[in-house]
Amino acid sequence: MPFVTGIFQLMSTPFRHAAYFAPALQSQAWDLGSQWLGRCAHQMTPLQQPQFDNLSSEVFEKLTRAPRLYGWHATLKAPFELNSNTKLEELQPAFRQLAHNTVSAFHLPLKLVEMGDFLALVPSHPSPDLQKFAEHCVRQLHALALPLSETELQRRTGAGLTARQTALLHAWAYPFVMDQFQFHLTLSGSLRNVESHVKKNLKAAAQEWFAPLLEHGLDIDAVTWFSQDQKNGDFRWVESFELSTSNCA
Repeated sequence: MPFVTGIFQLMSTPFRHAAYFAPALQSQAWDLGSQWLGRCAHQMTPLQQPQFDNLSSEVFEKLTRAPRLYGWHATLKAPFELNSNTKLEELQPAFRQLAHNTVSAFHLPLKLVEMGDFLALVPSHPSPDLQKFAEHCVRQLHALALPLSETELQRRTGAGLTARQTALLHAWAYPFVMDQFQFHLTLSGSLRNVESHVKKNLKAAAQEWFAPLLEHGLDIDAVTWFSQDQKNGDFRWVESFELSTSNCA
């Protein structure tokens, strides 16, 4: 997918960037996730969400509001600001090099779970290629990222993290990396205070809607650059960088 060279000339430097996995544009996997969330992060347009018999449109919209901001994705390198020594123009070649030097494309079977207090699609079994891919993204882009401030480190340290996660937070500015990384495609916001029958209906809706992905899985074949133009703004798809091909089955 070619890079649109003028995209950043019309606006100030984006607030944050991230390395995500996102299915190929116009693929069934991209369409299913974007429609579920109600937003296309490539076109930056709202989408009509699916309707389900046992789940009102208002409730469904509310339950998917939190992940809608980020777009349909799985995090590889969490959102970061650029450090003062890095220019925006350096990101594209950094992503290209990352994609060139990491693992070949591979296939990933999926399952639906309640992950903590939210609903997500996650790998149905461990994948060494996936762990290696995610670690490579973190390591390769780390030098471009602005370190967290002491205030932000202290705020995040008290968020129920383990000792290992706290150490990773201080080393890599995010606690869920390396051996603590867990790939997930987020389907909902927090369900902590949601009634049990609503959670049950939401899970049944996800099982139905994402049946093709649960049956066939995903090909992990690219790393995608997303940006957030302003604080609290929607993330958008910028460019996808293909991994080398392999026998994805």
